[in-house]
Amino acid sequence: MTPKQVKQIKGTVLVLHGFAQNGKSFAIKASGIRKAFKKAGYHTVFIDGPLKLEPADMPFEVKTNGTPFADLNLRGWTYTQPDRFNIQPSLDVVREAYKEHGPFIGLMGFSQGAGVLGAILSRYAEVVGDEKAADYLKFALIYSGFVYTDKSMEKFYDKKIELPTLHLMGELDTVVSNDRSQKLVDRCLNSTIMRHPGGHYVPSTKPLLRSEIAWVQNVVDGKNNEDGEEKPEDAKKKAAEDKKELDDLAKQMAKLGQA
Repeated sequence: MTPKQVKQIKGTVLVLHGFAQNGKSFAIKASGIRKAFKKAGYHTVFIDGPLKLEPADMPFEVKTNGTPFADLNLRGWTYTQPDRFNIQPSLDVVREAYKEHGPFIGLMGFSQGAGVLGAILSRYAEVVGDEKAADYLKFALIYSGFVYTDKSMEKFYDKKIELPTLHLMGELDTVVSNDRSQKLVDRCLNSTIMRHPGGHYVPSTKPLLRSEIAWVQNVVDGKNNEDGEEKPEDAKKKAAEDKKELDDLAKQMAKLGQA
């Protein structure tokens, strides 16, 4: 019997969570794409934002279900209050993550984490402190991204982003509107948009996950799957799975308007 071949790791993807999350909790919320990355041969690193949030920092009520607020370890990348805005702690955390886990072949961020990624992409090598870092970096996945409007951030948007970027937007997202996300897309020279019929979250439907990984593989090595060619029987199986997934999703969406 031939020993099972160990899949080669193609590279590491750095992941930035959203506001009032942390690396561990977001790894669970984004388990669909995390597992898809792993299956495709990519390692993911989920890190914590630099700010440990207190009740006074929250622009919305947090249900603790009896757990002490401090034990929730809710993290942020920047404060939501304009007079407290400071991007530097986030830049420091990204640099430290690069020193410990880099270089990174890809970056991924959700909501506030995506906002931070969008800000640093044109200055990535400078932020992580390695002039060769940008040569190794191949892509960025941006979920519900946006452009920071604080005046201190203008220097981060003085150049267009050349890195291939995949922007995912929820058609029902009321936290970061599609129009707001489009402003970040407009700053990217090599962008692709994928939409899902949901709200403010990282989607995990199989058809979309397959499309995301196919995009990544095409950007990295020009292939949409490991062999570069999909077998007919696999295509039929995927088509059937996709139809069932979409049918189930349509039923769920139809229930939204029911009492």
